Amino acid sequence: MAFVASLTETEIKDFFTTARWNSTEKQGCPHCGAFEAHYERRVRRRTSRRPASSSNRSPQWMCKACFEVFSVTSGTLFHQTQLPLRKLLLAIVLTLGAANGMSNVTLSSHLGVTPKTAFLLQHRLREAMADDGPVGKFSGIVQMDGGYFAGKPYKPNRKMRVSKEQLQRRWGKKPMGESETPWRAMGMTRKNYLKRTNKRTVLVVAHSDGPVGTGAKQVAVAISQGEHESAIRHLAETFVEPGALIMTDEAGAYTCLAAHWEHASVSHATEFSNADGVNDNHCEAFFSRMRRAEYGIFHGYRPLYLHLYAWEAAWRHNHRRVTKRAQVERLLAKCLSMGPSVRFRGYHAGKGVRKETLI
Repeated sequence: MAFVASLTETEIKDFFTTARWNSTEKQGCPHCGAFEAHYERRVRRRTSRRPASSSNRSPQWMCKACFEVFSVTSGTLFHQTQLPLRKLLLAIVLTLGAANGMSNVTLSSHLGVTPKTAFLLQHRLREAMADDGPVGKFSGIVQMDGGYFAGKPYKPNRKMRVSKEQLQRRWGKKPMGESETPWRAMGMTRKNYLKRTNKRTVLVVAHSDGPVGTGAKQVAVAISQGEHESAIRHLAETFVEPGALIMTDEAGAYTCLAAHWEHASVSHATEFSNADGVNDNHCEAFFSRMRRAEYGIFHGYRPLYLHLYAWEAAWRHNHRRVTKRAQVERLLAKCLSMGPSVRFRGYHAGKGVRKETLI
């Protein structure tokens, strides 16, 4: 915060123009593509005696070729935003400064905006993180696993005694009875049984081909409605090179990987890592960080935005070795190189995409 507060308006403008056009003297017109030192539009002199409010308008230019007016945020992820550049930069610095993320209520108090504005701004940043995934496929040693998020059950009003048979039905190891209601057969309340329908699986691929103790090089994630063979195969084909060694747990859905990859599994019922070193601890560590963010910061994920939270955790993991300034510059450059948000543009008018992203 002190770094952003110490910058002048000219320095902030140069910070944004350098991140977008790699220059402080020339600008690229988003309408015709002309890269030139365009005409800078000045703020008109006021003739009214009323006190002027602080101008939040971003610096604007008029194109020398097509005479269209544009700013540094035109045609980007921040297209038509009413927030000044200082607040946009401060939002990125504060979001990346937190270890596992920052709630929109906390961010709104720091920026002096409404929680809904902070909510949309943070999700735009997560869209940029999701678009800045790993380039290329993983080779060598790869770990895969699935973690269940969302559908968090409520604490029941009355403590219920759950038998071993009910637990087996709850986890699908024993068929349901025809005469019983499903929530009673599982030893659950009806409210918690209905919330289980919102449970989603975060499938993660961790590139673990590195020195011991350094953690996974990179991770990639996808959201599914369960650990199904089709989703696992599609994820492996997208991020893993053929012939790589994939280590998983004992779930039967991962046996389909043996057709195109070398597959090894470990039984978590008895051990975390077997004698040959087969484990998926890097995936488990990633899920641990996601759960700490869920319980301590966001207080619950929703299926509609779960893929954005998952990619935020993945982006933080993939860029954990670089400095905070390098992270801010990379994320800002990504935001300014993307087009307007499809999912959140027009959110206030009810025009946003209200559909979850599944693999």
